[in-house]
Amino acid sequence: MAQRQNDPETVWTENEPYIRRICAYKLSSHPDEIEDTAQEIALAYFEAVQKGTEIRDPKKWLTVVASNIIKDVYGQVAAGARHLAPIDDEAVQSLPAPEEPEELPEEVLLQCKNVFLDTLSEDERTLFRMRYVQRLKLKAIAKKMGISEGNVKIRIFRLKRKAKRFVDDWSENHL
Repeated sequence: MAQRQNDPETVWTENEPYIRRICAYKLSSHPDEIEDTAQEIALAYFEAVQKGTEIRDPKKWLTVVASNIIKDVYGQVAAGARHLAPIDDEAVQSLPAPEEPEELPEEVLLQCKNVFLDTLSEDERTLFRMRYVQRLKLKAIAKKMGISEGNVKIRIFRLKRKAKRFVDDWSENHL
């Protein structure tokens, strides 16, 4: 979706719900914190536009800025300079509900899993089995694979992303 950089208000309006979802997901805190963080992101965007920064893909740019600002918020929390208020039940009710995926029959899920496993490299299949079949902890996986826990986390993240894309494509073609 090509967005016009010369109309920052439209670009922000189109991307604001997405940015707020990122803030809500990553911060999991009080709606005021989400609001403050979203405003910081908006200010960063409008300042960049005002300075003449070339933003080719506004959604991607905003996502990166959101991630950086959220990291700063957590850094301030860790340093004791900021406190995240826990979200209360009433506020949870006001957040948009995540879309519930439709239930798929077990045989369909099993078929999808088997086809997915066939697309993986041997290392990826081994990682998948250790984490999701044997339910091993990251430390145990790292030891067995001879890599660091950080590498295990990265590989699991990539495996999850690959699985999500595969399931999305597979369900479009098979359901």
